[in-house]
Amino acid sequence: MSDNSLYDVTEKIMRDLDGIYIRELGQGSGLLGMPGDFTPPSRFIRAAIYSTSALPASGNDEAVLQIFHILNQFDIPVGSCRRPGTDDDGNIQFEYTLWSSVSDLERCRYYIRTFDNSRIRMVNLMDLDLDNENVLCFSMSDKEEIQDLSGNTTILPME
Repeated sequence: MSDNSLYDVTEKIMRDLDGIYIRELGQGSGLLGMPGDFTPPSRFIRAAIYSTSALPASGNDEAVLQIFHILNQFDIPVGSCRRPGTDDDGNIQFEYTLWSSVSDLERCRYYIRTFDNSRIRMVNLMDLDLDNENVLCFSMSDKEEIQDLSGNTTILPME
């Protein structure tokens, strides 16, 4: 790439590319034209390709994990999609992937992974009283823990 000025993480309302005007397609338009940009059409095309080319899973749990791996391709990292300017407090305005979810309709399970904790969590709808007139809430405010594997090593002989 010889002209980096065309690509910027800040969204553009309209871009002039040698007399061709391209309007904003949605979040991620600052990188429009870059392979793998974050615009909705690019993300949709990647979703179609990845989901149709993935090998069939051998079971429900494997399918859930495979779907989350496919969804990883569409995560928007913090700061990579920015709105022009700042908010009233002078903060940079940006968008990012807050959460991803997968539904297992066969087993009535709902899986979720959040920005703050990439561990996959599950709600089994069959274990809940869905006839209850009250709203059911699940806490998902926990932060992800980084596991230190340094003290759990095995020495293998060199062959």
